[in-house]
Amino acid sequence: MAAKGAKIKSPTMSSVYEFSTFMEPPMGGWLATFDCLSRSLRVVMAFYALLVTQPISLFRYLNKFHKLFHWGSWASPIMMLFFPAWPFVMLATVAWQKLRDIVWPPKEINCFFTEPDGLFARWLWAFYMESSVPLAIFMIHGDSTAAIVNALHDFVLTKPFWRRHMEKTGMPFPLQLGCWDGAECDWWARAKDKGADYQVGDIVLKLMDGCLGRGDTFLEKGKDGFDGTIAAVNRVLEEKYRGTKGVLVLEWIRPAQGREVHSFDIVTMVTPDGSIQLVSCLYWGHCRNGGSSTHDSTAGFVIDVAKEEVIRAASWYSALFAESMGQTGPTMTGTGMGFGEVGIGSKFPGLQEVCEQAIAGHYSALEEQPWLHAIGWDAMFSTTGPIFFEGNYASHRIPRRVFLTWRSWFYFLWNSCAFASMLERRVTAYEEKQPCLSKDNRPMSGPLPLAVERAGAAEPKRVAASAGGLAAFAR
Repeated sequence: MAAKGAKIKSPTMSSVYEFSTFMEPPMGGWLATFDCLSRSLRVVMAFYALLVTQPISLFRYLNKFHKLFHWGSWASPIMMLFFPAWPFVMLATVAWQKLRDIVWPPKEINCFFTEPDGLFARWLWAFYMESSVPLAIFMIHGDSTAAIVNALHDFVLTKPFWRRHMEKTGMPFPLQLGCWDGAECDWWARAKDKGADYQVGDIVLKLMDGCLGRGDTFLEKGKDGFDGTIAAVNRVLEEKYRGTKGVLVLEWIRPAQGREVHSFDIVTMVTPDGSIQLVSCLYWGHCRNGGSSTHDSTAGFVIDVAKEEVIRAASWYSALFAESMGQTGPTMTGTGMGFGEVGIGSKFPGLQEVCEQAIAGHYSALEEQPWLHAIGWDAMFSTTGPIFFEGNYASHRIPRRVFLTWRSWFYFLWNSCAFASMLERRVTAYEEKQPCLSKDNRPMSGPLPLAVERAGAAEPKRVAASAGGLAAFAR
């Protein structure tokens, strides 16, 4: 482990970084039928390889996973009867889901989960998405209940958890102005002890345990009757979040001058030798209808962090990006600021340092949650410099790297036993220091410590660090 406070000259790149950054489209292109078939085949082959090498752990793990995600109390009998045929059970499960979607069509799908055209390709893609998550989690985290539980919901990895470790390692993050407890807002920082007419400006309201932007509210002064005062924020909290505990009141961070709303999707991972390394860095932007969140992105790029340069489109991520970006993406013709100018060859000076900070943050988080082997960080170039919005357990990001190519598939499969063994050693060492915790980092009695997090007991109340750092971002 890197020494605390040590200066890293450049982020350490994992083998998976090569697989996730420098790859060519398969025959027919990304998200075509052949690509969906190849990814599905890698999932099936991974299952049977794990069935041969780790049968007991795999059975125990899948039984726990499906109790939470799919079959409830039916998980045990289904697994007892059909465990060797698990991929085909999942194919049938997905087929049933597709039939159900015909009767009850889902609401608008997030841009990162858009399915390809064609009935067969869509079925294969749905199977791949549904089955790759449990297998990837198992390959990286072993038979960890904490990894399963937090893949379903952020019971432990709430916003205060990430902000606590970002503060600890000096990562810049948005200023928190208050916390809503379901009935009243406790105002902090510059809003503390101020009157109802005090101007807090543009605000973002976030659920403490929300994900994918669910539950977020963006309040811009002068729009929809919002005047930027504490009283106006309190009215919105009362109307939309009455009875909902743990709503964070944050300053709305704007992109640097000349840049669009965007985010850097930075994935870090614990490798078999125990070090934490960079897996990939993607750029999301060109939000639909001028949206304020990259959950509405229509453009994505792969960045070579070593050169701090865009090298290809992230067309492999979902069908939306395969369609909007093509197989290569638009070529940069301007300054590199804004969609249509961000493209192949765009430069992002200082991005290496941002990735270094992400790695440092992962080391800190790992000390508290020793099972946490994969994290996805969301960052942006803001008006005050680089800023991290939050970290996320990469339970749904890392599978896309695991099964993307045969090389990455082989790497994770080959090292799956090493990951499990390393996790067991780390958790055991952690338990010796924390005897009140069980093997899976859960309290011996009572629920996971969500109530403690929601109370905001350890929530940082400080201004984002490094406000003027990496000044090139703000230019």
